[in-house]
Amino acid sequence: MNKVVSDSELRSWENSLPQMAKILRDADLKEDTHVLLEYKLPSTEKRIDFFITGHDWKGKRNALIVELKQWQRAKAAEGDGIVQTFLGGRERETVHPSYQASSYKRYLQNFNESLYTDSTIQLNSCAYLHNYIEDRVKEPLLSEQYRKYLMDSPIYFQFDDRKLAKDIHEQVSEGNGKEIAEEIEQGKIRPSKKLVETVKSLIEGNEEFVLLDEQKVAYEKVRMKYNQMKTKTDMKHVIIIKGGPGTGKSVIGLNLMSYMLDSGAVAEYITPNQAFREILRKKLIGRSGHVEVRDLFKGSASYVHAPEDYYDVLICDEAHRLKEHGHMKKKIEGENQATQIIRSSKVSVFFVDDRQVISKKDIGSFDVIQEEAKKAGPDVHVVELGSQFRCSGSGNYISWLDHLLDIGGEATQLEGDFDFQVVSNPQELVNEIVDKRGGRILAGYAWDWNKKLIDGELPKDVVVEEFDFAMPWNDPNRIDWAIHQDCSYQIGCIHTVQGLEMDYAGVIIGKDLGYDEESDSIIVRREEFKDKGARPAKPKKGQTDPLIDLVRNTYKTLMTRGMKGCYVYCCDEGLARYIRKHM
Repeated sequence: MNKVVSDSELRSWENSLPQMAKILRDADLKEDTHVLLEYKLPSTEKRIDFFITGHDWKGKRNALIVELKQWQRAKAAEGDGIVQTFLGGRERETVHPSYQASSYKRYLQNFNESLYTDSTIQLNSCAYLHNYIEDRVKEPLLSEQYRKYLMDSPIYFQFDDRKLAKDIHEQVSEGNGKEIAEEIEQGKIRPSKKLVETVKSLIEGNEEFVLLDEQKVAYEKVRMKYNQMKTKTDMKHVIIIKGGPGTGKSVIGLNLMSYMLDSGAVAEYITPNQAFREILRKKLIGRSGHVEVRDLFKGSASYVHAPEDYYDVLICDEAHRLKEHGHMKKKIEGENQATQIIRSSKVSVFFVDDRQVISKKDIGSFDVIQEEAKKAGPDVHVVELGSQFRCSGSGNYISWLDHLLDIGGEATQLEGDFDFQVVSNPQELVNEIVDKRGGRILAGYAWDWNKKLIDGELPKDVVVEEFDFAMPWNDPNRIDWAIHQDCSYQIGCIHTVQGLEMDYAGVIIGKDLGYDEESDSIIVRREEFKDKGARPAKPKKGQTDPLIDLVRNTYKTLMTRGMKGCYVYCCDEGLARYIRKHM
């Protein structure tokens, strides 16, 4: 596997593989039946535990996925295909084993040419819980809510071993599995026609994805460079598209994704922000019901080991959030995530906004991406977006906000259709934004975040004592927080909301941002900024504190999430007076 594995993974093999060996002995198979262990799903970190290939007595070619679990008990949980069991030392929510097996099967049927739905290989899936004794009266894993997944991928418990052996025998008893296994291993990895058509149907004819003015210019630039690359196969291109909040970067990216897939390109859509990635997935899946659409969207740490030019096109949204290396990923000397994306693809597209860098870990600035591209040698092209499609299309509001936060922009009156207000207390903010307008409350990272539940509930970390106000940060287990109905009275942090948009946003500005009357200027208070992972080291004497830009960028990002309006409450009264004066 070319990697060191954990003790827990070794134990899982030691416990599960002898159980499967016994099953195979009982299944009475011919010797040239083939087994693949820890088969890696292409361009993901996921692996199939056990894969067996061969012919049945009718001569049909079969492949069976077996998902192995050491579980001893589980409970039904809320959510489609979700259960609760003991993992990693505590009770956790995870996917039902039948859902997991089915999802791996569907992934291969959508991305491996040898296993598309018109393949001669019949692909099946199941789960085997060899330590789990089924409750014959009321087994949670067999609950009605999981029926569709159980029908697709049956589940076998400890005393179902002979039944599993019999079912395996029926599928692969005649052996001759080598050719099937090799076809699967060597199958070309590209989305199936069905999946491509699904994505195309989601984009075309949908007013939300219509391209306007410079959006169309940027789209055509990428399209032309891709077509040039196809005629000159040794040519690589990097296209950097610069644009502020609400300039339609994601609209361009999704249109490009649809075009590339329809053109037969091997393409993926990258978003470093997990919450943004999940909202995009759910928006598209919700329209299509085609859950495999989610597999086209990847995190930015997915390309560490990808071969050079493996992909035709990689589209990286929110590229300013790229990191040196991914969480729990081994760093490759001389590479960062931008380097890895450029190396892995013939055409790489980066959407970037330097004013949305909000952490010391964010390295994906325009200059860094351009520098990495030049080092790698491909042609570099730059497109700039200017028009505003968020904040009621009010470029005036963006310019006013930039000037207010002292990050550029011209002194201007706040005018236009965008609804901006300063409220006098946080309760009023919740009432106006959540209760009346169905929006979400956001806040700067000026409060600690205690992620452990208290009596089964989220701790109310965001506290404004003078108004007896307290609300929890967004549930870290709900990455779809911004659209989930149960999360209305939770507060989104910058890491959750970057890239997202909503009709109305209410922003609590903590004491990390304030106003100094003597200098008549915005100030940043380092001691009030609580995000230790994002906070840069203190500057040396005479140097400007880099935290100043990060905090100002954070509040600009939060205050530009609203499509129709943004209301703010300031913990610093002087700052509230300063904003009102400039209104």
